[in-house]
Amino acid sequence: MTDQQQPYPQQPAQPYAQGGPVYPASQQWPGQPYAGPGPDAPPPPPVKSSRTPLIVAAAAFLVVLVLSLGGYAVYDRFIREDPGIAACKAMAEDKQIDGSPKDSDAGDDKLTEAEYREARKIFEDSRYDKIREHGTALMDLLWQVQQLPEDNGGALAFVGPMGTHVSGLQTACADEGYIVKMDG
Repeated sequence: MTDQQQPYPQQPAQPYAQGGPVYPASQQWPGQPYAGPGPDAPPPPPVKSSRTPLIVAAAAFLVVLVLSLGGYAVYDRFIREDPGIAACKAMAEDKQIDGSPKDSDAGDDKLTEAEYREARKIFEDSRYDKIREHGTALMDLLWQVQQLPEDNGGALAFVGPMGTHVSGLQTACADEGYIVKMDG
Protein backbone atom coordinates (compact mmCIF):
# COMPACT_ATOMS: atom_id res chain seq x y z
CA MET A 1 0.00 0.00 0.00
CA THR A 2 1.42 3.36 -0.93
CA ASP A 3 1.27 6.58 0.98
CA GLN A 4 -1.25 7.95 -1.47
CA GLN A 5 -3.67 5.10 -1.06
CA GLN A 6 -5.84 4.92 1.97
CA PRO A 7 -7.44 1.72 3.19
CA TYR A 8 -11.12 1.24 2.38
CA PRO A 9 -13.00 2.77 5.31
CA GLN A 10 -14.64 0.28 7.65
CA GLN A 11 -17.41 2.51 9.02
CA PRO A 12 -19.59 4.76 6.90
CA ALA A 13 -18.98 8.43 7.45
CA GLN A 14 -22.64 9.31 6.82
CA PRO A 15 -25.89 7.52 7.48
CA TYR A 16 -27.24 5.01 5.03
CA ALA A 17 -28.95 6.42 2.00
CA GLN A 18 -31.19 4.58 -0.44
CA GLY A 19 -28.29 2.95 -2.28
CA GLY A 20 -26.19 2.10 0.76
CA PRO A 21 -23.49 3.96 2.64
CA VAL A 22 -22.18 7.15 1.11
CA TYR A 23 -18.54 7.95 1.65
CA PRO A 24 -16.98 11.35 1.14
CA ALA A 25 -14.80 11.55 -1.96
CA SER A 26 -11.68 11.86 0.21
CA GLN A 27 -12.26 8.33 1.57
CA GLN A 28 -12.80 6.60 -1.76
CA TRP A 29 -9.92 4.90 -3.50
CA PRO A 30 -8.28 7.26 -5.89
CA GLY A 31 -9.33 6.77 -9.46
CA GLN A 32 -12.07 4.30 -8.54
CA PRO A 33 -15.71 5.17 -9.02
CA TYR A 34 -17.95 4.41 -6.10
CA ALA A 35 -19.39 0.95 -6.62
CA GLY A 36 -21.67 0.79 -3.59
CA PRO A 37 -21.40 -1.57 -0.64
CA GLY A 38 -19.72 -4.88 -1.08
CA PRO A 39 -21.39 -8.28 -0.66
CA ASP A 40 -20.22 -8.49 2.97
CA ALA A 41 -21.65 -5.09 3.94
CA PRO A 42 -24.11 -5.16 6.86
CA PRO A 43 -27.75 -4.49 6.04
CA PRO A 44 -28.95 -0.97 6.67
CA PRO A 45 -30.55 -0.32 10.08
CA PRO A 46 -34.34 -0.54 10.19
CA VAL A 47 -36.19 2.67 9.52
CA LYS A 48 -38.13 3.85 12.58
CA SER A 49 -41.79 4.57 12.03
CA SER A 50 -42.74 8.20 12.29
CA ARG A 51 -46.10 7.10 13.78
CA THR A 52 -44.56 5.77 16.98
CA PRO A 53 -44.80 9.09 18.91
CA LEU A 54 -48.41 9.48 17.77
CA ILE A 55 -49.30 5.98 18.95
CA VAL A 56 -47.59 6.57 22.31
CA ALA A 57 -49.42 9.90 22.76
CA ALA A 58 -52.78 8.30 21.89
CA ALA A 59 -52.16 5.44 24.34
CA ALA A 60 -51.19 7.88 27.09
CA PHE A 61 -54.32 9.94 26.42
CA LEU A 62 -56.51 6.83 26.65
CA VAL A 63 -54.89 5.80 29.93
CA VAL A 64 -55.46 9.27 31.41
CA LEU A 65 -59.06 9.28 30.14
CA VAL A 66 -59.86 5.85 31.60
CA LEU A 67 -58.28 6.73 34.96
CA SER A 68 -60.13 10.05 35.09
CA LEU A 69 -63.50 8.47 34.33
CA GLY A 70 -62.85 5.67 36.80
CA GLY A 71 -61.86 8.15 39.49
CA TYR A 72 -64.97 10.22 38.92
CA ALA A 73 -67.16 7.10 39.01
CA VAL A 74 -65.65 6.06 42.35
CA TYR A 75 -66.10 9.59 43.73
CA ASP A 76 -69.68 9.87 42.50
CA ARG A 77 -70.71 6.39 43.62
CA PHE A 78 -68.92 5.91 46.94
CA ILE A 79 -67.54 9.19 48.28
CA ARG A 80 -70.06 11.91 47.44
CA GLU A 81 -73.31 11.75 49.38
CA ASP A 82 -76.30 11.11 47.15
CA PRO A 83 -78.40 14.30 46.94
CA GLY A 84 -81.65 12.33 47.40
CA ILE A 85 -80.30 10.70 50.57
CA ALA A 86 -79.11 14.13 51.78
CA ALA A 87 -82.66 15.46 51.23
CA CYS A 88 -84.16 12.51 53.16
CA LYS A 89 -81.69 13.13 55.98
CA ALA A 90 -82.53 16.86 56.06
CA MET A 91 -86.30 16.20 56.09
CA ALA A 92 -85.86 13.60 58.86
CA GLU A 93 -84.04 16.30 60.89
CA ASP A 94 -86.93 18.72 60.20
CA LYS A 95 -84.87 20.89 57.87
CA GLN A 96 -85.46 22.01 54.30
CA ILE A 97 -84.40 19.54 51.60
CA ASP A 98 -81.21 21.47 50.93
CA GLY A 99 -80.22 21.08 54.61
CA SER A 100 -80.90 24.66 55.65
CA PRO A 101 -83.06 25.30 58.72
CA LYS A 102 -86.77 25.91 58.21
CA ASP A 103 -88.03 29.45 58.66
CA SER A 104 -90.36 29.44 61.65
CA ASP A 105 -91.94 32.75 60.66
CA ALA A 106 -92.35 31.91 56.99
CA GLY A 107 -95.82 33.12 56.09
CA ASP A 108 -95.32 32.86 52.32
CA ASP A 109 -94.38 29.32 51.36
CA LYS A 110 -94.43 30.02 47.61
CA LEU A 111 -91.45 28.78 45.66
CA THR A 112 -89.74 30.94 43.09
CA GLU A 113 -88.98 29.24 39.80
CA ALA A 114 -85.28 29.07 40.72
CA GLU A 115 -86.10 27.42 44.07
CA TYR A 116 -88.40 24.95 42.33
CA ARG A 117 -85.70 24.00 39.80
CA GLU A 118 -83.09 23.67 42.55
CA ALA A 119 -85.36 21.48 44.71
CA ARG A 120 -86.33 19.33 41.75
CA LYS A 121 -82.67 18.86 40.73
CA ILE A 122 -81.83 17.56 44.21
CA PHE A 123 -84.20 14.64 43.68
CA GLU A 124 -83.47 14.32 39.97
CA ASP A 125 -79.76 13.71 40.64
CA SER A 126 -80.39 10.88 43.10
CA ARG A 127 -79.08 7.40 42.27
CA TYR A 128 -82.04 5.86 44.14
CA ASP A 129 -84.90 5.22 41.72
CA LYS A 130 -87.78 5.59 44.18
CA ILE A 131 -86.39 8.76 45.77
CA ARG A 132 -85.82 10.22 42.30
CA GLU A 133 -89.29 9.18 41.06
CA HIS A 134 -91.35 10.38 44.03
CA GLY A 135 -89.22 13.43 44.87
CA THR A 136 -89.31 14.91 41.35
CA ALA A 137 -93.02 14.13 40.98
CA LEU A 138 -93.76 15.78 44.35
CA MET A 139 -91.81 18.92 43.40
CA ASP A 140 -93.65 19.06 40.05
CA LEU A 141 -97.04 18.72 41.75
CA LEU A 142 -96.21 21.42 44.30
CA TRP A 143 -95.16 23.75 41.49
CA GLN A 144 -98.33 23.04 39.50
CA VAL A 145 -100.62 23.60 42.50
CA GLN A 146 -98.81 26.83 43.31
CA GLN A 147 -99.45 28.12 39.78
CA LEU A 148 -103.23 27.69 40.07
CA PRO A 149 -105.39 30.74 40.79
CA GLU A 150 -106.31 30.93 44.47
CA ASP A 151 -110.08 31.02 44.00
CA ASN A 152 -110.07 28.01 41.65
CA GLY A 153 -111.00 24.65 43.16
CA GLY A 154 -108.59 22.88 40.78
CA ALA A 155 -106.15 22.02 43.56
CA LEU A 156 -108.49 19.20 44.64
CA ALA A 157 -107.49 17.31 41.49
CA PHE A 158 -103.94 17.11 42.83
CA VAL A 159 -104.83 15.64 46.24
CA GLY A 160 -104.66 11.98 45.09
CA PRO A 161 -101.33 12.18 43.22
CA MET A 162 -99.87 14.37 45.99
CA GLY A 163 -100.75 11.75 48.63
CA THR A 164 -99.24 8.99 46.46
CA HIS A 165 -95.91 10.78 46.04
CA VAL A 166 -95.67 12.02 49.64
CA SER A 167 -96.22 8.46 50.83
CA GLY A 168 -93.82 7.08 48.18
CA LEU A 169 -91.06 9.52 49.17
CA GLN A 170 -91.54 8.75 52.86
CA THR A 171 -91.26 5.02 52.09
CA ALA A 172 -88.21 5.49 49.86
CA CYS A 173 -86.47 7.53 52.57
CA ALA A 174 -87.43 4.98 55.24
CA ASP A 175 -85.95 2.21 53.07
CA GLU A 176 -82.63 4.05 53.39
CA GLY A 177 -82.96 4.55 57.15
CA TYR A 178 -84.49 8.05 57.37
CA ILE A 179 -87.96 8.46 58.87
CA VAL A 180 -89.57 11.53 57.35
CA LYS A 181 -92.69 13.18 58.77
CA MET A 182 -94.37 15.54 56.34
CA ASP A 183 -97.09 17.74 57.76
CA GLY A 184 -99.34 19.58 55.43
